[in-house]
Amino acid sequence: MRIGIYNHQHLRGGCPGCSQVYVKGMISDGMKCQNRAIGIYGADCEFINYTDLGDYPADNLDRPGYQRMMRDVENNKLDAIFVLTLDKISSEVSLVLETYKRCKEHHVALLTATDGKRAMDVLEKALEQWEKN
Repeated sequence: MRIGIYNHQHLRGGCPGCSQVYVKGMISDGMKCQNRAIGIYGADCEFINYTDLGDYPADNLDRPGYQRMMRDVENNKLDAIFVLTLDKISSEVSLVLETYKRCKEHHVALLTATDGKRAMDVLEKALEQWEKN
């Protein structure tokens, strides 16, 4: 099982010392995702980390880590993606749903460390509503 872990951390304040705190937070979030993935899929997983550290606007997914991850989705290099929470992708619901739709088209599960597979149930219902409108 090839699992991508995506993490986006804002640099609020931007001070050089603060970035160490944010990196430690990203490592902690990544470990939560990894532990949840092992709990769902077992210990025989290969993990690929995709990270974006910086102040990217919520409506802009033109981030290096995100773009690399989505290329891997489209090239069938991943079986699942874990994020701590969906807002690590974006706080814009439409962008989260677009991400989910692209993953779904390539048979890649999109899960969260907090909700596991239930996140896909919520995304599926939201996508149905979104596509109706």
